[in-house]
Amino acid sequence: MELLEILWNSFKGSLHWFYRGVIFELPWHQNYFWGLTLISLLVWGLEIVFPWRKEQGAFRKDFWLDAGYMYFNFFLFAAVISGFYKLIGKGFSSLGLQLSSFSIVDIRSWHPLVALLVFFVVLDFVQWLTHILLHKFPLLWRYHKVHH
Repeated sequence: MELLEILWNSFKGSLHWFYRGVIFELPWHQNYFWGLTLISLLVWGLEIVFPWRKEQGAFRKDFWLDAGYMYFNFFLFAAVISGFYKLIGKGFSSLGLQLSSFSIVDIRSWHPLVALLVFFVVLDFVQWLTHILLHKFPLLWRYHKVHH
């Protein structure tokens, strides 16, 4: 029962954090909801001004579906998965370990903009690699082809 409580409390905490971002209760540099929204609008605007495909309109097929996936993946999925991170942390604690024991680099002393830049580069690489693997392995492809 304790495990379900950890999952539930983590999920509630993540949703509360998300809500606080939407209503501007978080500092601007922690407000990922509006940060994601503004960056997405900026990129969309650039896509309209400098289209990759000249015939593509401002609202391409599945535009709104992709927007929904973007928010789902960034916030709802994060809310769900955060509970599992808490469980992993609890499991490590029971073994006398901390998640920080597995850190390769301690970025807490880095300038926030440097840490953010490194985060985006690493995140983009991991997402690219994941996408390559989803196309390469038949078992993963069967799951991923729904997206295509």
